[in-house]
Amino acid sequence: MHDQTCETLWESHPARASQNASRFWEGFRALLLMTLGVFAFLPNAQAKPKLSILSTQNTAQLPTANAGFPHPEEPGQLFFLQRTLNANTVVYTARFDANGDLDATAPIAVYWRRFADAGAIMPLRWYERLFGFGVRLTQTSQNQRFVTFNALKEHRLELRQTGPFSAALFTRQNNQDYQLIYAYLDVDDSGLLPKVTGLRLYTRDPQTGLYVTHNIAVSGGTYSQ
Repeated sequence: MHDQTCETLWESHPARASQNASRFWEGFRALLLMTLGVFAFLPNAQAKPKLSILSTQNTAQLPTANAGFPHPEEPGQLFFLQRTLNANTVVYTARFDANGDLDATAPIAVYWRRFADAGAIMPLRWYERLFGFGVRLTQTSQNQRFVTFNALKEHRLELRQTGPFSAALFTRQNNQDYQLIYAYLDVDDSGLLPKVTGLRLYTRDPQTGLYVTHNIAVSGGTYSQ
């Protein structure tokens, strides 16, 4: 999977230009949603849009936010993000060396799984990686790695190796660690720009083994410069 640093939006063929324009707009809108929705990992942050946890629910089975959207099952999968707009999904996976240890320089790969386009894999565009979906790594010791989303650099997640060729991402909320599984954004798409109205964060409690769904209300979710 190569790193796509730039794309030509308009080409000489009208159909290709229209398709590329549509994908550019979808990617740009997805970036706005990521910038808004990623604040779910920091529910007490004093930032816009305003988020408030409505409830948490424990279940023995992992809930499905949208029965019509497939869940990715990638090797080394850590986390994924879905939205009401379509089934296209941002996937985060762990990268390992030949010994099964997390890759020392780039332990996380991020890409689109375009379920709306026959499930094809697509690299992040440069602006998606730089301003939204991309991640940065801080390693404080050999066994401790912290990860931040480029859209939310103030909050750190912890990347833990859980075994050979196995790893997980953890978020700390209310003084407790939860393993991240996936997030789902509820989006009002009726206006010029999308508006995030709610978010569900699906996690696992490592102490009980139960799945914990954090239901989060979003106000002021319209993107503004």
